[in-house]
Amino acid sequence: MRTKIALAIYLIIGLIDLVLGMIYVTSDQFLSYHSQAVGTSWQEVDFGTQTLILALMRVAGGGWLALGFLTIAFALGALKTSSTLARWALPTGTVIFWLASFAATWSVYRETGAQSPWAPSLALIGVASPFARRHPTA
Repeated sequence: MRTKIALAIYLIIGLIDLVLGMIYVTSDQFLSYHSQAVGTSWQEVDFGTQTLILALMRVAGGGWLALGFLTIAFALGALKTSSTLARWALPTGTVIFWLASFAATWSVYRETGAQSPWAPSLALIGVASPFARRHPTA
């Protein structure tokens, strides 16, 4: 039963990663909290800065896509085959990535007051971190 719960949790996390990745990779402008943080609209940002921001968003989106794919693959493979390496890599990679996401969004919130999505990052760390302390199938 515990394995099925862990599998469901990681499949959901993987899907969240994929959705966020697609949002960031396909966006043609920064998100609303980005606009709040810089205090200007996308149209008011010069072309060079727009180009840089979109490039950084695509890198972030690519990271989310990679993490989502690997999370789903590891969850389906590791939790069913009892691969020790994958069972530790899955929660550890998830927690590391989402800690970075939390740090970034929290600093934007703290420094600018923009309504950045720091709480979902913290929630995903909270969901994944118990599994980083012990095997998901233990």
